[in-house]
Amino acid sequence: MTHLYQAQVPVADQGAAERARALRAGLGAVLVKVTGNSLVLSNPEIISVLAGADGYVSEYGYVSYTRPGADQGSGLAMNIQFSETAVDRLVRGQHLQIWPADRPELLTWMVVDTDAGRQFVSPEDQPALLALLDRAMQGRGAPLLMPLLDLEDRRVLSEEDAWNFDLEKLSEASARYNSSAWMAVRLYRSSTGQWRGARLLKVDNSDNLRSLVADSPERLIDQLVGETVDSIASHYAFVPQFNAQELTLNINHVENYQAFSAVTGYLESLELVRTVIVEYVDGDRLGLRVAVEGDVGLLLDTLRRDSRMSEEPAADTADATANTYLFRWGRP
Repeated sequence: MTHLYQAQVPVADQGAAERARALRAGLGAVLVKVTGNSLVLSNPEIISVLAGADGYVSEYGYVSYTRPGADQGSGLAMNIQFSETAVDRLVRGQHLQIWPADRPELLTWMVVDTDAGRQFVSPEDQPALLALLDRAMQGRGAPLLMPLLDLEDRRVLSEEDAWNFDLEKLSEASARYNSSAWMAVRLYRSSTGQWRGARLLKVDNSDNLRSLVADSPERLIDQLVGETVDSIASHYAFVPQFNAQELTLNINHVENYQAFSAVTGYLESLELVRTVIVEYVDGDRLGLRVAVEGDVGLLLDTLRRDSRMSEEPAADTADATANTYLFRWGRP
């Protein structure tokens, strides 16, 4: 995910008081995105830090802004870019969790009960709800994947199946998208005017069910995304450790200097990785010793999700030792 260190905050004017408020709100939004934890803003130390938000700003500017939802209207907003280095130093200094930028897409099957019957939310049907969902996911730095809802999807899964949270059919339909996280959502407006619903979230081998209620679709979607992304991030985030763990990566098909530079640059860019040391180059095989600040399993999960890295079975005794893994570089 990009733009994790950017925020857009609506403002009433360009005065100093509104600017200071927007900088505090913007830094708070960035910290929520980077950590993957909305509760970070209840941390007393972070509340104190927000008062000096201007010390973390790289640049800002004013742009026209359109409010989302039923109360759409034009206004003014601040676009704020925060210093990645300064924010990273803050997060690590406060021993907060970090949700790496390489994040799994959340496949979302959403059904809404309308006067015309139950419909999947898609660009063709219920585009306003889809726009609210997309905006809320972007605000949390979480990638959204919507199903195609083509004949193949509908052959496996109907609106009623998704509404009833048919786990077997949802799992079968989701397998096509090869996503490690998916959720099914059902929404309706009650006779009292409230928006109600529920969502079933599946991450790796765990799933959980939550109920939702709010007085508007905007607030319902914000509530849905907030607690869902918190839950997803808890599976993939790490708290930087003083003592790093080490593993050895043997990588095949590194055929030239460009590939060598791409492999090492990619690994060094990952938040989990503290250092990358080249141990050997043997033909097209590269041996690397990697120090990891979090759980080794999180790094391996990241590598396995990258289309350029394909894990291979150990071919010899050296590759079969503890904390040694074999990958192939290059798109399949």
